[in-house]
Amino acid sequence: MTRSRRERRKNLRAVLCAFGFFLFFLTAQKACCEVVKVACVGDSVTYGKTIEDRTKDSYPAQLQRALGNGFDVENFGVNGATLLRKGHRPYSSTDAFKAAKSFRADIVVIHLGLNDTDPRDWPDYRDDFRADYSWLIAQFRESNPKAQIYVGILTPIFPPHPRFKSGTRDWAQEIRDEIPRIAKANHTGLIDFDTPLHARPDLFSDAVHPDAEGCIDSCPFCL
Repeated sequence: MTRSRRERRKNLRAVLCAFGFFLFFLTAQKACCEVVKVACVGDSVTYGKTIEDRTKDSYPAQLQRALGNGFDVENFGVNGATLLRKGHRPYSSTDAFKAAKSFRADIVVIHLGLNDTDPRDWPDYRDDFRADYSWLIAQFRESNPKAQIYVGILTPIFPPHPRFKSGTRDWAQEIRDEIPRIAKANHTGLIDFDTPLHARPDLFSDAVHPDAEGCIDSCPFCL
């Protein structure tokens, strides 16, 4: 096993410890034959854009393998989706959002905000971001009042992607800084998708979407 592989496993085991107690509690509360439902909500990073076999190697797919048969992990990612409801492609207007609500997940992991760095969105609607995120969280709690919600700090953007060179990387950082405040205000869990990947541009084929190995690094439960 390579050193990087060992380090990745060590880091991910630490993340597992943080979530393990909750998962044990949740599964203990459900009937022995009931499956814990996990909804992965997000944009193209969640969807698995640029991954050759996203049905196998996107982070929700790898999360399914890591958690095993007692869990049903569904991918509700949408390419180009914005968190902002006035954004150029609001997640709240997609069929995936409707399907995610109908799924009534026990655990919801949200990774949205990268596309809100678009010049059509953040400059005009940044003041709506916190309220729109709180609204989204409330929608999933309305579907399942017992759902445990996790919001995600965004994966990194690297040069030479236009979003990095144009200066919108500063807007992405503003969004990253906002996510922990949203988590605290809405009493959700917080997942850092950025730190495991922020020094690994080699895992991004197009400087914005993690490849299959990058999805292992960012996957909150994977080993």
